Amino acid sequence: MKTYYTAVVIGGGASGLYFSHLMKDCLLIEKKTGCASKLLMTGGGECNFTHDDDAAEMVRHYYERKAFVSPAIYSHDSHAIRSHFEELGVPSFTREDGKVFPLSRDAHSVAYALINNTRNIITACRVTGVRKENGIFITQSTKGEFTSKYLVIAAGGASCPATGSDGDGYALASSFGHHIITPGPGLCRIKLVNNIPGCEGITLENVSFHLAGKTFEGPLLFTDNGISGPAVMNASRYVENKDEITICFHPLEENAVKRLEGRKKAVNALSAYTHLPDRFLRNLLPFLGDKNIADMNRQDIRETVQRLSAFRSSCTTQGEMKRATVTHGGVDTKEVDRKTFQSLLCDNLHLIGEVLDVDGECGGYNLSFAFASAFCAFSVISEKES
Repeated sequence: MKTYYTAVVIGGGASGLYFSHLMKDCLLIEKKTGCASKLLMTGGGECNFTHDDDAAEMVRHYYERKAFVSPAIYSHDSHAIRSHFEELGVPSFTREDGKVFPLSRDAHSVAYALINNTRNIITACRVTGVRKENGIFITQSTKGEFTSKYLVIAAGGASCPATGSDGDGYALASSFGHHIITPGPGLCRIKLVNNIPGCEGITLENVSFHLAGKTFEGPLLFTDNGISGPAVMNASRYVENKDEITICFHPLEENAVKRLEGRKKAVNALSAYTHLPDRFLRNLLPFLGDKNIADMNRQDIRETVQRLSAFRSSCTTQGEMKRATVTHGGVDTKEVDRKTFQSLLCDNLHLIGEVLDVDGECGGYNLSFAFASAFCAFSVISEKES
């Protein structure tokens, strides 16, 4: 294997593979025994790799980084991504919620399309150091030393480290002077300190909750020690240790409870009125037991209304980095050109994908940014070298 390449890419995830399969004279270095570990987990293994939005709508789903991601998303939008995978032999379809999946419903088809079209890949190879001398990058690794005109850091964030995304890209970026915004878990469950026992596996539709000064709405899934679901995952990035969350399972007033048929069991009557599952209500309102509506005292009614319409608990995402879908935080985007993804501190150094302080909502937005940022970096390097 030769030791000099036009570009060396560090990281064999979505952004690194997308760049590398486009670039002819390129070496991709991946420390795991195989590439695309995290990509293969996306969408429960079915891989929703983009979202059926136009660029303007797509940009709205990147929290505080809308302005930064905008040039990339407009340059290589979801339609361009789908078209490119179609050319690679991966047709796709759009689900009712707008998520785009490969027709195979198998993440392997997306991963293999990129891997099989990437010319030079070294796996099970850890980068031990990178420096720049006389305009040339020297990448030292456990499998030798490689030199290149361009260096692309695509090592991912710090979430789900078992896939290889363990934050080592931050150290590489820091070695060139880049600042790192403190990483935290994103798109993960939220653990409730006052968890409701016995509700694991129950899904509630149209729940709203208030957290960190923001209101979120959507389906809610109970886990073993907290809550999940798209809205919860989108909100998780805002959680700081022991924040308070207020959940409205169903808006309810005391008079509405009093008007329910008195002879009916309280839990059954409330279930019929709110359309909430009986098992959920029995666990949320254990003090009701087998009481009839007529047997509920003033405190029972007040507590029922409070728990159903404004259930409060401290919450946390501590310990969730190991299973979070994405990382919020990373290389400061103020130090990176938003059109080319070239470092503003070091010429010919490019940073793409999740290593940057960019995260999107559920729905294929994070992979879309990974692909779009990789495409932009490839385009500018290709133009320079033509």
